[in-house]
Amino acid sequence: MLQAKNSKVSALNFIGIAGGGDYDHSGAASDYVCLPHDPNLITNTAIQNPWGESSFVYGGEYEENILGPKVFNNDVPCAVCYTTHQSVILMIPGKSKCYDGWKTEYFGKLVGGSNRAPSASQYACLDNLPEVLEHGSANENGKLFYAVRARCGSLPCPPYTNNALLTCVVCSK
Repeated sequence: MLQAKNSKVSALNFIGIAGGGDYDHSGAASDYVCLPHDPNLITNTAIQNPWGESSFVYGGEYEENILGPKVFNNDVPCAVCYTTHQSVILMIPGKSKCYDGWKTEYFGKLVGGSNRAPSASQYACLDNLPEVLEHGSANENGKLFYAVRARCGSLPCPPYTNNALLTCVVCSK
């Protein structure tokens, strides 16, 4: 889902805006989602829940320049892609190449939410050459993207290295 629009893929369904639940909301949804630029809304009227509780979706924002040059605080685009001939798509964290017999769709950096944020997040594979949304550099926060680092202990080192950034690859077969 977090594949940049310039990556080579079998087929592109749509390009959108990455988002999800707010990083600081303990009840926020954990998934990253790819929202279309042209939503079909039931109503354009803002509706307040009479009990004061709601679920919200926020835009995504890069929180580290280590993810790509000059991406810090920029908003995150996304692309929803599919393959026309393969039937299985697999994201492998910690790899930058697919195993033999699999086709590489793209590779990059493993991302997730902050370990200090109260909301849950998920791991996602961010394209190695991330893009930003135009006019999206305000520090609004929302669904935040951080690089994932290895933590030694129950994770064996070697072969991993403590605090090293983890790569990822999306493979199809």
